[in-house]
Amino acid sequence: MVISYYIINNRSQFLEVENIEDPSLRVTDCKQYMEKNIDDRMSVYEIGYLVAGSVALEKVSEEAEKVVGIIKKAGASIIAEELPHLEQLAYTMRVKTVSGSYEKYDHAYFGWVKFELSSSLVEAVKKSVELVPTVLRMILLVTTKENTYLGKRAPEIASVILPKRIIEPSVVVPDEKKDVAPMSIEDMDKSIDEMVKEVK
Repeated sequence: MVISYYIINNRSQFLEVENIEDPSLRVTDCKQYMEKNIDDRMSVYEIGYLVAGSVALEKVSEEAEKVVGIIKKAGASIIAEELPHLEQLAYTMRVKTVSGSYEKYDHAYFGWVKFELSSSLVEAVKKSVELVPTVLRMILLVTTKENTYLGKRAPEIASVILPKRIIEPSVVVPDEKKDVAPMSIEDMDKSIDEMVKEVK
């Protein structure tokens, strides 16, 4: 008896692997197929990270280089990045130190890196970035190569990317001003009464 079996790819579509006569081979062949084709696919990721606000401003670029170095060492190709800049945090973060005490942070340096890497290596990169002592928090996202959100700096970035004629607001010149006779007090009262009646 010939049995066809399917696996689900990342877009929830069914993909036929192959027809197999022996059902006992399904699991091993499917596992090999997934390891070979799915685990090694290249994806675009973005890591956003917070560097402790206690780090001196001149040392922030060194801390950012540690994060980027981890990503490059894994064999990723960097697509875009932004060096960390000081941000006010939405809430005070308490972070446990090596000595067991807690440090509080109201400010931190936020930076991000967008890169392309094999999906089988991304978890190791995530764990390595989390182990950097000055990184308070980090988040790993699956994204696209294109810039989809420019954030608070959108006007600055747009002014560089887009031509000036698109950014400058177009001035609309009215054709002719229509003469409108002023309303009398009685007319205003009538219109107000009609609006009040409609609401009731």
